[in-house]
Amino acid sequence: MFRNLSHANREMLAFAALAAVSFALHFIHLTQPAQVVFDEYHFGKFVNAYCCSHETIFDIHPPHSKLVMAWIVKLWGYDGGVGFKTIGESLAGAPIFAFRLWPALVGSLLPLVAFKLLRHWRVPLAWAFIGGFALALENGILIQTRIMALDGQLLLGSLLSVLMCEKMLAARRSSKKILFGLFMGLSLALTVSAKFTGLAVIAILGFQLAQNFMNSGMKWSWTRTSSAAALAALAGFLALYLAGWWLHFLWLTKPGPGSAFYAVTGNFLEDVFALHKIMLKANNGITSAHPWTSIWWEWPIMQKPIYYWVDQGASIYFVGNPAVWWGAHMVCLALLGFRRTMQTNLLALGWFASFIPYAFVSRGLFLYHYLPPLMWVILLATILLSQTSKPNRIKPWHVMVLIVCGFLITSPVTFGFVGWKEIPVVLLNLR
Repeated sequence: MFRNLSHANREMLAFAALAAVSFALHFIHLTQPAQVVFDEYHFGKFVNAYCCSHETIFDIHPPHSKLVMAWIVKLWGYDGGVGFKTIGESLAGAPIFAFRLWPALVGSLLPLVAFKLLRHWRVPLAWAFIGGFALALENGILIQTRIMALDGQLLLGSLLSVLMCEKMLAARRSSKKILFGLFMGLSLALTVSAKFTGLAVIAILGFQLAQNFMNSGMKWSWTRTSSAAALAALAGFLALYLAGWWLHFLWLTKPGPGSAFYAVTGNFLEDVFALHKIMLKANNGITSAHPWTSIWWEWPIMQKPIYYWVDQGASIYFVGNPAVWWGAHMVCLALLGFRRTMQTNLLALGWFASFIPYAFVSRGLFLYHYLPPLMWVILLATILLSQTSKPNRIKPWHVMVLIVCGFLITSPVTFGFVGWKEIPVVLLNLR
């Protein structure tokens, strides 16, 4: 039946199916558990400050994600009644859906942007669908984008930055180059405003521009259009990034816990620069221990997952889809040396740039810090499989079956289903 459809219609159908899967997985059962989960007790305090108490706060991450979440819950009528004092605190009576809406939305969009990027690189339709499908059913990414956390925005902004850069370089009309340059700047701001680790994307964008320069015969042809596109990118980045900080200082007008870290002078750039220095110093100064911290080199083998929530026979356990997490790494190890293209080099750089810096971080780290490198590995494995698959050998549906099986095994502790508390122990024994 599908073979009778035009290529454009098949692509639209694949995109729609992927969207249905991704949105369903992110929004079904979103209000459960009706209790504070892991880092929600941390970020919830910031949402309370922005939406309701307006007391000065301090965080080592930029404010943008928390501002969006605060704006959403304020529209929902939330008055700051939840204390976010501990994991497991009841959220009864609070707008739980609104709390988790922004992370779920950006998480839902992530597989769709991945699909568009893979198709832009002329990855076959079936394999581009598999790449997005793997991201949608990667349990670790799914957990982190179903709670109040910042990582979904970080991942989405990273992919959008790369896609907009590709679109800008491929555009022939000046107006489109400038427009995509603006979108690239906005996407980069979306990335960095989630977490400063998003700065790794700059290395990827630099590689894209360098490759474009070499492909043009290493002839530098800086035109008015190039200048306009560069200025549009810079303007987009600064506008969105500084707007978040402007709102930060505008909304936090009362003394609070953050007053001990910095004093506002009233100058919407001096305060921004000063606060960035303090944030960097505070981040480097974190020494508190945590039983679930892990070492960066343990992450590719999914060592030391994390309990996010446990209550009455149910648990949420941060563990990835074994077929995706381990499978993607094994594919890359087996095939990367044999298949090298501009795209595979770019994705390998993305993995390296977003992973290796953690080797020099002394503070306690968690397995979820590996989600950006994991995203690049998944896309890299997708391209490698699409290049090496042959008739009667590896086919997209083979990979799809493995992804679904891995997801089903892990999903009870992704969604916190009652009666599946022992699955984390089983998964640990399997490893």
